[in-house]
Amino acid sequence: MQASLQLLTNQAEIHQAFSIWRNAIEQRGERLHGIRWLPEDVYFLITGSNLKFGFDGEGENWIVELNEPTQGTEDPLSGLARDSTGQLYLLRQGTLHKNALSVRIESDVFEERTGLGPADVTINGEPTKRSWFIVAALDRTAEEICRSTAIFVEQCRLARNATAASIAKLDDEHLTQLFGKPEQGGQMSGHPYINSNQRHRVQGEVSHRLRMLLEADNRDLVKPRHARGYEVDGEIETATGSLLLEIKTGTTASDVYAGIGQLIVYPKLLPQLAKHHRILLLPGAPSSALCKAISECGVELHSYKVKIEGENVDVSFSKAFLQLCGLGG
Repeated sequence: MQASLQLLTNQAEIHQAFSIWRNAIEQRGERLHGIRWLPEDVYFLITGSNLKFGFDGEGENWIVELNEPTQGTEDPLSGLARDSTGQLYLLRQGTLHKNALSVRIESDVFEERTGLGPADVTINGEPTKRSWFIVAALDRTAEEICRSTAIFVEQCRLARNATAASIAKLDDEHLTQLFGKPEQGGQMSGHPYINSNQRHRVQGEVSHRLRMLLEADNRDLVKPRHARGYEVDGEIETATGSLLLEIKTGTTASDVYAGIGQLIVYPKLLPQLAKHHRILLLPGAPSSALCKAISECGVELHSYKVKIEGENVDVSFSKAFLQLCGLGG
C-alpha cells in the first residue's frame, strides 16, 4: 500500500525536488536528427520551467504539461511531495486542458479511463481537496525516472482518447484471464542519482540504423503498440515471413530474461504477432547455457556491434541477421 505523501509548500524545496526530475529528463532526452525525445519514444519540449510531452514528432499536439509549481498550494497542476521516509515524488493532477486532441479532461474521467488511483496526499497536515497521481519517484536513476514519466504520459494519452481507454480496459480483462491480477508495487527505496555524463542511446541508434537499411529497401521497421503502451522494438516483413524483434543493450542473464519474456508475452497482448519469427538482438553472445535456453524458447539469437567515437556512432549487424531480414549481408 502506498504510504501517505505530504505536498511540499516551501518554494526552495519544491525547486530542488523538481530539478531532480528535470535533470533526469534533460540527461536522457536527446536530439536524434533534430527531434528531442526520450528513449521511450516520448517527445518533449522545454520552455523555461515548463515541459510538454507527447507522441507527435512534429510537436503540434502535446499530451500533458509537467511544469515547476510557482507556489506551494493545490492551484498548480503539478506538485512535489515527500513520504514519511523523506523520499520525493513528482505528482500531477488528472486535469488535462482542452486541446486539439480532446476536450478538457477532469480528474474523475482521468481516473476512470486510465485505471489509476489517486495517491493519499496531505497538505499542511490536512487531506488535499484535489486528486493527485504519482508521475515518478525521484529517488531512482535517471532511466527509471524517465520510464515512469513516459508511462504517465501514455496514461494521459488514454485519458484523452475514450476509444483507446475502452480497448485498454478490455485488454486488462484479457490479461487478468491470462496471467491473473498484477502484483501491487512495494515500498520504493534508494537515493537520488543523476549521471552527469552524456550517454548515447544505444538501443535508439541500433533501431535507427536498422530502420534506415529497411527504408533503403522500400520497407519499414514497424513498432506495434498495445493500448496500455506496451511496444515491441520492431516488426519486419520479409519475403519468407514476418519477424518480431527485441533489442537489448547487454548480454547479461537479466537482459536475456527480459528479452525472452517480451518476445513470449507480447504476442499474447498483440495477437497479430502470434505467428511471427521471434528474434532477440544482442550486442554479442551470452553464455552457452543462455544460448541454449534461448533456442529452446523458440527464439533466434542475432547480434550487432556499436562503435562510439565522440559524437559519432556506427552500428553494424551480423551477416546472418541481415540475410534473415532480406538485406543481403
